[in-house]
Amino acid sequence: MHIQTYTQEVVNLHTHSYYCGHGFGEVAEYAQQGLQQGLSLLGMSEHCPVPDNRWGTSRMPFSMLKAYKQDCLDAKEAFSGTLEILRGFECDYLPEYRTYFEELKGDCDYLFFGVHDLSLDSDVEYSMFWNALTKEDLFSYTDLYLDAMQSGLFLFGAHPDVFCHSYKAWDAETIACSKAIIECAVANDVALEINGNGMRKNLVQTPEGKRYAYPHHEFWKLAAQYPVKVICNSDAHKPADVNDVMGACLAFAKQCGITYASYQVENSGTSTTLSLLAKES
Repeated sequence: MHIQTYTQEVVNLHTHSYYCGHGFGEVAEYAQQGLQQGLSLLGMSEHCPVPDNRWGTSRMPFSMLKAYKQDCLDAKEAFSGTLEILRGFECDYLPEYRTYFEELKGDCDYLFFGVHDLSLDSDVEYSMFWNALTKEDLFSYTDLYLDAMQSGLFLFGAHPDVFCHSYKAWDAETIACSKAIIECAVANDVALEINGNGMRKNLVQTPEGKRYAYPHHEFWKLAAQYPVKVICNSDAHKPADVNDVMGACLAFAKQCGITYASYQVENSGTSTTLSLLAKES
């Protein structure tokens, strides 16, 4: 058994290549850029396809699962000794796919989740990005996020404050929902992610002034008050982005009083186990 520990500065676990349907570049290109940008641990994490090909216009087709697996295995071998490469998935969480996610978890290195779509109708998408969210939408998002964390399937939750992209006010409702997400993460030992891709987007105008669409300072100042595990990821969709915002994320975390968790990878020769350790002192 070989055990390796990594600090946040050299890790990115949120990475999308051309497989995801709206990203660019080959897996090997991300690995090469990861080396050049100072990474020691790179996790590929395509948006997880589902058997009925829901979200098929913006997600990897189910038929490409085997090719994606092989590309990741080839890159892992090619970069062995210089860069640790893991294969995971970002799952669009809905309860109806829980059994499928359980099966998939046994055939990859890690799963995490995000909530991008609030529609329960497979033929209608209600994107967190395309619609101005109501208070009811905010509560629906929070309920789905809590359910995902309570499922026991996922290592971390992606961009928990993504609702701030389309819900501009910071008010009693956002505070209540944020506290519910953070407290549930602590109770279920699920880490939360500061997402670098939100920093690449244009600033949004809000009643309090201009800010990142996400991450939101107020959310993470709340998180800093709890013993929640926090990590940072690039959410890269092209090779050049694989670790480009780490400096900005570290500065953001410092402003909010956040310290990051660290990462542990156990390789037995036949299996790989990824875990997150408590906050660094």
